[in-house]
Amino acid sequence: MTQRRRMIFAGGIASVLLAGTLASGGAAAGTSITIADKGFSESALITQLYAKALAANGFNVTVKSLGSSAIADAAVRKGDIDLYPEYTETAYVTILKRKRGASPAKVAAAIKAAYAKRGLTTFAAAPFNNDNEVACTQAAVKKYKLTTLSSLAKVADKITYSANPEHLTRADGLPLLATAYGIDFKGRLKVVDISLRYRPIQQKKADCVYAFGTDPLKKKLGLVTLRDDKNLFNGYYQSFPVANSAYVASAPANLGAILNKVTASLTGNDAIDLLTKIDIDKEDPADVASAFLKSKGLI
Repeated sequence: MTQRRRMIFAGGIASVLLAGTLASGGAAAGTSITIADKGFSESALITQLYAKALAANGFNVTVKSLGSSAIADAAVRKGDIDLYPEYTETAYVTILKRKRGASPAKVAAAIKAAYAKRGLTTFAAAPFNNDNEVACTQAAVKKYKLTTLSSLAKVADKITYSANPEHLTRADGLPLLATAYGIDFKGRLKVVDISLRYRPIQQKKADCVYAFGTDPLKKKLGLVTLRDDKNLFNGYYQSFPVANSAYVASAPANLGAILNKVTASLTGNDAIDLLTKIDIDKEDPADVASAFLKSKGLI
């Protein structure tokens, strides 16, 4: 990921670091909260960061795993879960059905206002961007002279692409690659669970994969990230907590402060390091989250 993508976006939804260690116990003692992730490593990591910090402050935490933004959004609005981590551009484009191209500041304001009308409360976002990418094997890059997303369009009918089901239909996913870049894989797709996107690459059954900016497996597998030459696909995907507003109204007043401190502590480099422990070293996300929070003095 480039330094530009890791920076805090001025005027956007990025969080401001709040000084001080999170206090333990207190008014939250005995308060239950159910938090969900969206079924992939970074979402699981961020969910566990919130879960461990809230537990340290007296909340009784239950963690669930859901399969997509649509499922998580429906669950939090219904009250089946109380909170989950979402991404700014996902909220704006996929959930709110808005067109891409707005500045991070306008996206932030639009999300906050629209979500409030939907019975949801949003909190500050993490200071890094986990953007959309297409990463390809070195063999494919060399054979087909791949450098950019536009260059991929010229040979896409010869490429096998690995992606999760949601990516195939999301407005910021494969449909965008088709309309903006002319990429058509002609059905040469390996459709897998979001957590297994790199499996076809490892099995030498795919040439390219739908990747995230913080995925450590790109480096481990020696993949090459294709440049977004039209600057339309990468986007701005900053993680932020979404909560059911009725739950927030009944929760202890320190809920937001706990979430904001945890979110603000996580940089792009931290995310890559922590995901390396999870995806490559096969450590448990809960254990990785606890160690990180302790290293930051947050629990």
